[in-house]
Amino acid sequence: MDGTIAARAGRLLLLPLLGAAGTAQQPDEAAVRRTVEAVATLSAAKNLEGLDTIFAPDPWVQVIEGAGVNVGWTDYRDHHLKPELAEMEHFTYRFFEIEPQVRGDVAWAPFRYELATDTPQGHVAVEGRGTAVLEKHGGRWLIVHLHTSGRRKSGGQ
Repeated sequence: MDGTIAARAGRLLLLPLLGAAGTAQQPDEAAVRRTVEAVATLSAAKNLEGLDTIFAPDPWVQVIEGAGVNVGWTDYRDHHLKPELAEMEHFTYRFFEIEPQVRGDVAWAPFRYELATDTPQGHVAVEGRGTAVLEKHGGRWLIVHLHTSGRRKSGGQ
């Protein structure tokens, strides 16, 4: 065998190995992205039951918004999110530029977000960044940590 044929044969032998790693990770990255997107979609729909299915039920789960910290999904849902959503009208929320990184059964995903709503105190429009940390439980990706920080959009909104 000359060098060209040997090189081609070597590359052909490696392709299944490289493809398997890339293929296995791509569905997980897509699933992580969908889970992170669902936080915004379900929040905008005020669907707390739906959010219950994507946050881990563990008491050590943390949700950090700016400098505020809630420990446990139930604490965040009942003492922060539920009262906040009750005051919001015309609520839009979206996560974008989600960049999942998967390492075994753990993933993290930095993202950007935009939020707009009307509250009794007036119109609020916020842009920000966040990071979600997820763990794979029973084949599903669940959020175990969520941190967002934002600021009012410029331009008087």
